Amino acid sequence: MTSRRQFIKKGLLSGFSTLSLTNLSKSAHFDELRDATSDEELFALIRNQLHIPKERLYLNTGSLGPSPMVVTDAVHAMMQQLEKNPAIENWGDLGTKMEKVRTKVGELINTDPEDVILTRNTTEGLSLISQSLKLNKGDEILTTTHEHGGGEVGLEYMAATQGAVIKKLQIPVPATSKEAVIEAVVNNITPKTKVVMLSHVNTLTGLRMPFDEISKITKPKGILLIADGAQAAGLISVDVKSMGVDAYAASGHKWMLGPKETGFVYWSKELQQKINPVFTSSGFGSYSASSGTRNVAVISGLGVAIDWLNLIGKEKIESRCLEIRSYCLSRLKELKGIVIISPQVDSLSTGIVSFTLKEGENRVIAGELAKEDIIVKVLPKYNGIRISCHMFVSKLDIDRFIKSFSQLV
Repeated sequence: MTSRRQFIKKGLLSGFSTLSLTNLSKSAHFDELRDATSDEELFALIRNQLHIPKERLYLNTGSLGPSPMVVTDAVHAMMQQLEKNPAIENWGDLGTKMEKVRTKVGELINTDPEDVILTRNTTEGLSLISQSLKLNKGDEILTTTHEHGGGEVGLEYMAATQGAVIKKLQIPVPATSKEAVIEAVVNNITPKTKVVMLSHVNTLTGLRMPFDEISKITKPKGILLIADGAQAAGLISVDVKSMGVDAYAASGHKWMLGPKETGFVYWSKELQQKINPVFTSSGFGSYSASSGTRNVAVISGLGVAIDWLNLIGKEKIESRCLEIRSYCLSRLKELKGIVIISPQVDSLSTGIVSFTLKEGENRVIAGELAKEDIIVKVLPKYNGIRISCHMFVSKLDIDRFIKSFSQLV
């Protein structure tokens, strides 16, 4: 016989769908951050909302960011909701939530949601352009020697299939002024330049590319300006309109701390008239006949991550990352066995600090740090190491890293 307590418990639980329980969990996580009385308390709470073990020092968000509990809880709950009635949920309630992520992305980067496509990552977003953009033999594609392979693969495809020529410019390392960076780009533009693809935040050095000024040079010449925003979204404020870019691709699983295999790409309306890959031939919606079935739970989880970031505030996040980066930079300057390759001027700086080793091998040192549960990124190109100073990293964390690292160089 069912007891009165069991009956009441069963009735209460049946009154809440899985999604309702998710909203209760989400509210609790959000309320905790809202109740913070200081920034230090806020960022400590943020650290506690991550799955990273307390003893682990994670300094590699630039590779993959750690999703907060509110995101993973939401994805798990939505997956359960989906599997209870897959077809109905996929194109019903969950499908509606997935489509709303386009609006959230549009607000995040200051563009209309109809110009946003939801992708799996930055590489996919950039490749959608490369596979359908029409160039002539001998047309030049200008980029830098510091781009990520995921951004380069689409350029290489255009070169291989259309006879275009990839031209790579050398950005000063470290870059010492915005003018020097702009000059390096301008000096490499020729009458044959049809496409310029640059990282908004460079994956190797963390340099913030001055797109506002560069677009004023490329646009009058009819040059297509593409931004690889993989290292920017979630780290710094992004405004595609003020940047003047024709396309902007980013991942949700780095600095945005969203679920893995999420991302987006923005195409200007002018660019939309020039390209039409199969994936978007039925429209830009989160689901269409040409996209096929999507992972609604994971993509909708990106929307939860954006809500969480918005609660903290883009400006506050960027300011915090720069604060920790500046502290990290000051501590690194105390060491003699390294050369800092990240910009040190504020206008070009972000929450990434990279350096090369004068002696020793970066992989060996990174391995020794990992034994102490300190996770960093190695840069094979420069025998270097990259430190990602996201908002959940504290000055005490940096002190711990410096103490361990200084004993290895």
